[in-house]
Amino acid sequence: MANPLILLHGYSDTSKGFQKWRDALIENKQLDPSKVHLINYVSLANEITIRDIAEAFDRALVHEAGIKENDPFDVIVHSTGMLVIRAWLTRYASIDGKLNVQKIDQTRINRLQRLIALAPASNGSPVAHKGRSWIGALVKGNRAIGRDFLESGHQVLSALELASPFTWDLGSKDMFGPGHNKRFKVGPESPFVFTICGDTGLGKIASVVTQKLGTKIHGSDGVVRWAGAALNSRLLTIDYTGERSGEANNAGTSNAEIHVSDWSNQNNKLILWPGLNHGSIMDPENKKCKQLFELVAKALDVKDDNQFNNWNAEAAQLASENRDQEPDKWQQFVIRVCDERGDGVTDWTVEVHVKRKNKEVEELDIDDIHAFSNEKSFRCLHVNLSKCELSDRCDIENIESFEMKLTMNTDSDYIHYVATRGGSYKSSEMISNGLSELIVDLKDFLNPQANKFHLLMPYTTTFIEFRVNRDPLLEEDKGRILHVFKQEN
Repeated sequence: MANPLILLHGYSDTSKGFQKWRDALIENKQLDPSKVHLINYVSLANEITIRDIAEAFDRALVHEAGIKENDPFDVIVHSTGMLVIRAWLTRYASIDGKLNVQKIDQTRINRLQRLIALAPASNGSPVAHKGRSWIGALVKGNRAIGRDFLESGHQVLSALELASPFTWDLGSKDMFGPGHNKRFKVGPESPFVFTICGDTGLGKIASVVTQKLGTKIHGSDGVVRWAGAALNSRLLTIDYTGERSGEANNAGTSNAEIHVSDWSNQNNKLILWPGLNHGSIMDPENKKCKQLFELVAKALDVKDDNQFNNWNAEAAQLASENRDQEPDKWQQFVIRVCDERGDGVTDWTVEVHVKRKNKEVEELDIDDIHAFSNEKSFRCLHVNLSKCELSDRCDIENIESFEMKLTMNTDSDYIHYVATRGGSYKSSEMISNGLSELIVDLKDFLNPQANKFHLLMPYTTTFIEFRVNRDPLLEEDKGRILHVFKQEN
């Protein structure tokens, strides 16, 4: 007997957005209509958060859908629906006193059997921050007369903004947290996650409008970036506070100051479907969606890792056969800079310098850098690896150095940021007025090696956290924040 099936829509949409998918799946797979549920939630009220929606989702499963607390089910999500289901999966956690780490309850992850994600906003959207403006209120705002009139869902859009602390926190719980916390991995303890995104934008008019508003939507389906869709992220921690120097290092190098998360979610790959965008992927009657619909229907029957891997191989092959030209390969980086206390460093810039054999040093062309609106210690970088000639292994083997230069500023004569001494980086003293820089060479993380971290991976989001020391100056010849006053006898 088939599991109950939940259809979960995205931001500013309603359950009607999934009506065609529901009707087609019921007819195609002869599902029991009473077990196929359209979820409808409010996303345009400013005070509502994604965690609020996730909590309401849990109650609706029992009280409205009739799915008991331990019963398994499947979910198809669109766009923001992915963040709702991830927030639901990571809701309950406790502290393991013996290990002194966060341990997440397995009950929910065991219930979710299959997660089919259509154009998921797993790591946000490049257009979300524009939705919080008055323009967003006019375009997407609530039209119903009442208390929430013209509200555009500020809390939801804040979570959807690129480099949001919300998606960083989710990733630390379900993608690159401690081993027992990961939600998505190979094996029976994880749901099968099928990720599909269209390879076409919303059209010339929409493209012109978003560009005029200062939003870059290259490498996306018009709303969601390809590199931010799949749940196959890793975390690279570059820690120069000196506080972890005695810890074991799993980075595959002798540098104990660079730590990488275990990567167990590499099988959650992106399927880029030709000819569809963020809206048309929701219409299974679209002629370009015919084979995709058949794949989604087949995904609901996957029962083991072998079938899952075969599904991904078949989907990738069909997508390639129906595509005239392969799209460029994009990668997204979410970077956070913080001090030894965990406080964010908000005034910083980053550059990447590449030295290839027999060539001059060049600065990596970053298509877009977005700082999170309310906490600028978080930034998102979008890079076209194909354009930068970094998408193939033969290109990477010609690189002699791959340096990331981080410039930080306190705008103060009394405080600057410093890194503890080590052999893997270059760190200047304070240049002037609290300006300092850190340069780290990540060349060792470029060449793909089995079971080891490699930095450049198309269609993924890589999280990087820099940790540095916030240092009050005590030198007499510089602005001292504190000194012992010597009183004459």
